[in-house]
Amino acid sequence: FPQDVPNCLGDTAIHDDIALELKVRSPKNATGYKFAFKFYSFEFPEYVCTSFNDQFIALVNPPPMGSINGNVSFDSQGNPVSVNIAFFNVCAGCALGTNELSGTGFDVWDDAGATSWLQTTAPITGGETFNIRYAIWDTGDTAWDSTALIDSFEWIANGGTVTVGTTPDIPQ
Repeated sequence: FPQDVPNCLGDTAIHDDIALELKVRSPKNATGYKFAFKFYSFEFPEYVCTSFNDQFIALVNPPPMGSINGNVSFDSQGNPVSVNIAFFNVCAGCALGTNELSGTGFDVWDDAGATSWLQTTAPITGGETFNIRYAIWDTGDTAWDSTALIDSFEWIANGGTVTVGTTPDIPQ
């Protein structure tokens, strides 16, 4: 990491990186887990597909089948979470408009945007201990910050197959 988006060459310089790493033991009946997140950035729209490309990842160790270098949060094209992600849809002129930016600090200028709530799922073996590291950083610069909110971590215990993936979270 950082991971380039196809046709959008990034930068290898990472700045202002921060992470939260959790060591977790799954319940014996768990087949997976899920969590919700939102990604906000001041890099939209000026820096889409440029070397200034802040990113958020959820890095799991041991890496589950279907992860990309251990990362379980990415769009359907395998792109890392950034302003280049297919789910970036909260902004002036975007499908969901700017209402979800209100009160976040990303509503002070007209040059910020976000994803809506997204949900990542990943498989786990019941009783397994694993680490999950939520990380975010500036790529290529030390300005125009981004933020990720993480919420609603839950175990999946339905006995079915759980695959790695990120989808738009449907409000309850």
